[in-house]
Amino acid sequence: MSRAGNLLRTLEKEDIRILMAIELGMKKSEYVTIKNIRFYSRYPIEETLFRLKKVHKYNLTIRNSSEREIAYQLNSIGYDILALHTLVERNIISQLGPLIGKGKESDVYSCMDDHENIYALKIYRMGRRSFKNVKKFRNIIGDRGHLSWLYVNRLAAKKEFNSLIKIYKLNLKTPKPIGYNRHIIVMEYLRGKELVYYKDIENPLFLFNEIINQMREIYKRANLIHGDLGEFNIISDEQGNILIIDWLQSISSSHPNASQILKRDIENVCIYFRKKYRINSDSNEIIESIIENK
Repeated sequence: MSRAGNLLRTLEKEDIRILMAIELGMKKSEYVTIKNIRFYSRYPIEETLFRLKKVHKYNLTIRNSSEREIAYQLNSIGYDILALHTLVERNIISQLGPLIGKGKESDVYSCMDDHENIYALKIYRMGRRSFKNVKKFRNIIGDRGHLSWLYVNRLAAKKEFNSLIKIYKLNLKTPKPIGYNRHIIVMEYLRGKELVYYKDIENPLFLFNEIINQMREIYKRANLIHGDLGEFNIISDEQGNILIIDWLQSISSSHPNASQILKRDIENVCIYFRKKYRINSDSNEIIESIIENK
């Protein structure tokens, strides 16, 4: 990601346009021929070839020479550059900071806008390994036919961003969504850490009740269930403020498996606080109170 940020400063608008032309072509095929890249970019063939050579030299594309016609596709760095370029052009961010979090499906960096507001920048990195269990991601992919892995990351970012908007506008405890483009989300940054990384908490009962209350309110008012809630995606600061993050697997409260998935989320939280802080709770009673009060 840092390489993409550095390259963005050196690339010309014509180089960006060539990358965008490849991106357009990838909606229809895995690799995009030079003829189609020329068509989408609207450049003469000489300019198209010159720009293709340049972006390939920077290692922003993958070239396929095994077929009758040479063709290209974007790699992850090329896709990063397109997303960062758009976020900068829209004045959402101006600087990219260091890596602050790394997960199975995404990386999180700090970033800043022109007014020195600090945000979290989440970039989806789901690949073929993540899609061994395709059913897990069926609510993202739907019935689409051809899909590049880059575009699947775009769908994932869009799904999470929409969930953030829905929850945040109700003044509930999730990061404020600032903007998104392609596979990148920019959101509020809480100066805290995930629950799993705390050795001890001053008032764990208060924190437990706060989490359960937020789950109740999100279910009741936003009609959403997190779907993968646990100590890794609840952030808390030293004052006990929390944010619930990672809404990729969220589902509607009207989903056929809603009660089962809500139960799993509740039980994950109850088990964690029971094991680490000896807080006893009745997960079934909590689930019933959430569903009954909807």
